[in-house]
Amino acid sequence: MTVTLQKHKAQPRVLPNYEIDTLGAPFKVTLLDSVTLRIDPVTGEEKITVPDLTGLINAVVRARVVHPQKLNGDEIKFIRNALGVKANKLAEFLTMTPEHLSRCEAGVKVMSALSERVFRLFAFFATFFADPEEFLAKLDGSEIERKAASKPNALQRFVTHFFTMKIVSVYDADIELHFEFTRGRSESAAEEPSSEDKENAWMNLS
Repeated sequence: MTVTLQKHKAQPRVLPNYEIDTLGAPFKVTLLDSVTLRIDPVTGEEKITVPDLTGLINAVVRARVVHPQKLNGDEIKFIRNALGVKANKLAEFLTMTPEHLSRCEAGVKVMSALSERVFRLFAFFATFFADPEEFLAKLDGSEIERKAASKPNALQRFVTHFFTMKIVSVYDADIELHFEFTRGRSESAAEEPSSEDKENAWMNLS
């Protein structure tokens, strides 16, 4: 009698808690009940799948810019890179020299409170555009109004939060920032979901 042994394909499982360290963020980011772990039945290698990585990066940027802790150089650079905006383009928008922005990102200089507010405002809005650098180049009131109309709840809440937020004047290295995210339905039934994900969106639980 011949017995044929078949390798059973391991079922992927959702991890309840996963600290992601591949985003380049200079703070802790934890994903709850969102990441899938699958073990390759042939090699035994573990494979992690993070859904909608672009959406996650945008959610991380939004979470950080609404947090009142002053941005340090690494965070400014992370946000700029996450948005895919060149340093000289951002510096021009912030009415500073590229050299000054570079020093701010290196931690040699501190971004002024006004410049940081403008940077945070731009970064939040930019996460809703497919090409933030193109949005920056074509920045005008009509574009902002159009996007605000398409995502009323998120942007209205941010505007309220932005104008009442008191940014901590001095960066405190002893405070370790930690943001937690999970997947869930879009925050408003009236909000049009992205083409990438009609059912779920990244939500900040921090």
